[in-house]
Amino acid sequence: MSNNIFSDDFIYVRKALESHPLLLNSDKREQFCNLVQNMENTIIDYNSLIDALTKATLFFNDGHTNIELPYTTEDLCLRIPCKWQKERLILMDNYRNIPAGAEIISVEGRQVSELLSFAETKIPHENTYLVKSRTTEYPYKNYHLFSAMNLELLFGKKEFYTITFSVNGECVEKQCSLVRYDGFLDFSQKPFIDYEIAEDRMILHLRECIYNEEYKQTLQKIAVICKEKKLSALELDLSENMGGNSQVIDEFIHFTHAESYRRYEMIDYSSGSPVCVTSRDTVVTNQRKDLLFPENIYCRVSNATFSSARTFAVTLKDNGIATIIGEPTGGKPCSYGMPKKDLTPNLKIRFRVSRALFLRPNAELDAEEALVPDKKEAESNY
Repeated sequence: MSNNIFSDDFIYVRKALESHPLLLNSDKREQFCNLVQNMENTIIDYNSLIDALTKATLFFNDGHTNIELPYTTEDLCLRIPCKWQKERLILMDNYRNIPAGAEIISVEGRQVSELLSFAETKIPHENTYLVKSRTTEYPYKNYHLFSAMNLELLFGKKEFYTITFSVNGECVEKQCSLVRYDGFLDFSQKPFIDYEIAEDRMILHLRECIYNEEYKQTLQKIAVICKEKKLSALELDLSENMGGNSQVIDEFIHFTHAESYRRYEMIDYSSGSPVCVTSRDTVVTNQRKDLLFPENIYCRVSNATFSSARTFAVTLKDNGIATIIGEPTGGKPCSYGMPKKDLTPNLKIRFRVSRALFLRPNAELDAEEALVPDKKEAESNY
């Protein structure tokens, strides 16, 4: 491959990024142009192209504007299922003779806090919570903390990597070898919606924002069950939800006692100029259903709650419809979205560029970096 192929792919993405709302709605265009102009001279091969594309997309602090390098079965990684619990990186399944629940302390002597700082230079993000989620739950090798790609960037190419675990307060070192990726990070195959009853509350698990007949019928069904069983509370679980169709929000609110509510403001920049699609100043009269959910509604979120799921939770919060529980969201309440997906012409690298700006219903809270829980789990009323 000639250098022109790499440069042409970069120029293609650069031109797409120039239509991002941030550059159409602020004084950032000159800063961005200076950044990418300097980068173009550094692109000599595939690795330098990926590095340049990463730096270019990081400029926007936007989780929807990014490049995505999907894992294949030929790619290598450390198969260590783990998740962040606040500042701790916790093993989720047994790994060799290290039990689930053990804490990962360091890799090659570098503390996990240092690894997180490294990830923040590689993952376009709106807040650190999104970085935490994507390093351990996103099936792309440019995001996964333990992909061969990122391990080599951090430590160089090695036969194995030394990881220090804390097991019941005792430090245990393991020499961990790379294996072929087997799909363990792939997006959940669980049903997008289901429910359960726990004591006197209904728990509705919505793992993807899909607006269809099954969704609408499930809402109707649980409203009936809540009345028949005289349940005192409903919990909407969005903790595994990375987004989808925002139409699910209005349909849910129709089953609540809210008399009116405000939606997100959506400003579409697809045409190159701002077009206000919905305004947060508009008060919407709630078209309530004949049968409603219990008045006590809780919404569970996590670092993985992103995009339309974040919009869902913030809308409930800002309108006083639900109490937020769980962990801070990966998505910033006011952010960009509605990304256009594309491929570079030569190497077919997947990338996305946001086309719209979304502003939360409560303008007084615009500066918040995440939607945080209203109260700790132990303090909730059910």
